[in-house]
Amino acid sequence: MEKGRYRLGNLKSPIAVCTEASIAGIKVDLDKVAIVGKCVTENVGVERIVKNLIATPLIRFLVVCGKESKGHAVGQTFLALSQNGVDKKKRVIGSKGAIPLLKHLTDQEIRRFRKQVAVVDMRGETNNQKIQFKIEELWRKNPGRFTGKKMVVKRLKQKAVKSIQAKKQAGKYLADPKGSFQISLDKKKKVIVAAHYNPDFEMDLKIMGQTAREITDTIIKKGLIGKFSQSREHAAYLGRELAKAEVCLKNEVDYLQDRPVKLKKGQKMADDEFGFFD
Repeated sequence: MEKGRYRLGNLKSPIAVCTEASIAGIKVDLDKVAIVGKCVTENVGVERIVKNLIATPLIRFLVVCGKESKGHAVGQTFLALSQNGVDKKKRVIGSKGAIPLLKHLTDQEIRRFRKQVAVVDMRGETNNQKIQFKIEELWRKNPGRFTGKKMVVKRLKQKAVKSIQAKKQAGKYLADPKGSFQISLDKKKKVIVAAHYNPDFEMDLKIMGQTAREITDTIIKKGLIGKFSQSREHAAYLGRELAKAEVCLKNEVDYLQDRPVKLKKGQKMADDEFGFFD
């Protein structure tokens, strides 16, 4: 029904597997599994999976396993949906996800999912042997085709969205009144270093971390971005450069601020688990 990052297996199997934010590493026997794929959002991602599963009445189990999508609690949202349903605003009752809204699912589709599919909790599990053992167990427990009332499952509607060509904005550079950052790598300590200089170009703070997220969160908490006409541009610039630095750190390649990243064949720009709209 719905597009996504998944593989199809034995379409007569009663088992679906959601690996949350994990892509590589988790391998299942596709002779015993109907569909296996990732999901990193507790709204659109969950909606797509629900539609795909209820469109196939032979599917009776959804195994949730793999690394959690941080902040989205996909596996826990599936469990909460199964146990509690949704409120009047289509918010999953009891979900710990940031925005667990299922506005594109009908009440009938949600009821069907809750009746048809049992959610099996293996959150955080990445061991192939343990996951396959559970699959074998569910295979033997197959209750057979769901025999509820026939219903029509419609695809998610996509609104027409205007596309525009991105352009680099020309303009005069303005210095941040709070100061500037020099970003580098400390390869011995295996960290990114964001050195802050005050407006007199004196270093007054070093922020060290292994991820761009850690450092940007610290910059914000410390209030190191000033309030001026280009504050958003400055913040966006720091985000880009720190993301590049993280990629270089993980791939053990040199990083130079304001210079393109040069990766070797087989190296990755970023962890694929952060495809938030999949």
